[in-house]
Amino acid sequence: MTLSRRKFLTAGVAGLGGLVLGGRAYQYLSASEAKAKVVIVGGGAAGITMAAYLSDMLRHDDITIIEPQEIHHYQPGYTLVAGGVFTPEEILKPNQDLMPSGVKWLKDFVEELVPDQNYLMTRANGKVSYDFLVLAPGCQMNFDRIEGISRETLGEGNAHCIYDYQGAIKCHEAITKLREKPEGKLVFTDTYSKLKCGGAPKKITLMTEDYLRDEGIREGFEMTYYSNSNNLMTPAVYGDRLQTLYDERGVGVQYQHRLVKVDTQAKKAFFQRLDEPTLAHLPRVADSELVGVDYDMLHFTPPMEAPDFMRHSPLAITEGKLRHGGWAKVDEGTLIQPDYPNIVVLGDVAGLGTSKTGAAIRIQAPIAAANLVAMMEGKEPEQIYNGYTACPIVTEHGKVLMCEFGYDKELMPTVPFLDPAVERGMWWILKVHGLKPMYYHGMLKGLM
Repeated sequence: MTLSRRKFLTAGVAGLGGLVLGGRAYQYLSASEAKAKVVIVGGGAAGITMAAYLSDMLRHDDITIIEPQEIHHYQPGYTLVAGGVFTPEEILKPNQDLMPSGVKWLKDFVEELVPDQNYLMTRANGKVSYDFLVLAPGCQMNFDRIEGISRETLGEGNAHCIYDYQGAIKCHEAITKLREKPEGKLVFTDTYSKLKCGGAPKKITLMTEDYLRDEGIREGFEMTYYSNSNNLMTPAVYGDRLQTLYDERGVGVQYQHRLVKVDTQAKKAFFQRLDEPTLAHLPRVADSELVGVDYDMLHFTPPMEAPDFMRHSPLAITEGKLRHGGWAKVDEGTLIQPDYPNIVVLGDVAGLGTSKTGAAIRIQAPIAAANLVAMMEGKEPEQIYNGYTACPIVTEHGKVLMCEFGYDKELMPTVPFLDPAVERGMWWILKVHGLKPMYYHGMLKGLM
């Protein structure tokens, strides 16, 4: 039997994946006899992974996932779709095929949380009661916070966003069309809010630049990255490396600039110049000074926040640095909501001092599940999340800068003896050929 190159690389990455997972594999508890009704809000990566762990840990499980979407998106693949590495079809699966056996799936939208009375309201099914609640609904993207932009009109005026499935497809088409007229101004932006996969705006910038070099047309394009922040990334070891790459490849950076408006007909982006970086939404007043920038292609990042039902609930953070965005209040170690101890929170909706990534969810889920089971048994939660997250930033075709860190920006490299500030081919193999099968066949099944 002969193996295709893709199958060979996918199989070969198991050893590399073992390095990534070996020190973090969860040791299953003996099945608990505890009985309770558990409701999970959200059937994305966090919700399904959590359900898988709980269904294994509980002998008498009564678990319901509330999730309206029929199709599950492998969202880390959006960037690779835009970069032409994955086809769009490769990152879609029916949710029905991913739901753990025995878990009930309620296809509905959550409209309101009522934690004082242990129930929530849904759009079609009305009141749903619970004994324990898991909040894992992800976050919402606010395209309308940028004047002239909407999710429905992505691609118009050559303004694109890879945080959307169709947006990623259109972005790929736009990048490949650059060879038809090999000159122009390319503008890329991040956003001011906490966001999922904070490295994605940097990835698509570098992948576009790499494409232009491969096509031999790089010199005809002016590329500029506009950032709300005053650095490309923290911890500094990764931000400094990215800055060096941007400098070497002639990508200009404008710090403390926030995209507030796009005129898609005139192909002009307008930025608000900031005195200092902030996570707060700053309503624009009539006399605000705006910086207008012409573009031929624009890639922008929409502001993000918790879903409306979360922001308007008593579970949202109202004080401190993370108060912007309505993120769910949660203990950073145990992942338990401090005001309602029968609620655990994980994934993008969680108000945690670390980046929102799938890698973070993979570490959070077994901890959150173990602590939830402990509470069901009347015990104190003992498992502690250290803030680990990872962001594999594609710097060019065949190379990835693997950014791994925890709370307080502490470096947490899986392979400690490797220089973390060096992009490597081994991480490309993991990113392109390993992570997706590990996601579907390991993480979503509660196996890693």
